[in-house]
Amino acid sequence: MSDRTAADLERELAMLASVRDRLRASEGADFRIPTTAVDQVLDELNSLEPSLWDPT
Repeated sequence: MSDRTAADLERELAMLASVRDRLRASEGADFRIPTTAVDQVLDELNSLEPSLWDPT
């Protein structure tokens, strides 16, 4: 079993979303992460109100 918490997962997803945003800024708005499932989770995460997941 892992000792990861929901907050750990939220921070990791926020980091991935940030990386994708940076890639899209440099590669174009249509850039997609090759792992479709990860990209889909990030899309869903971005559709949430930022205060629900933003670690800042």
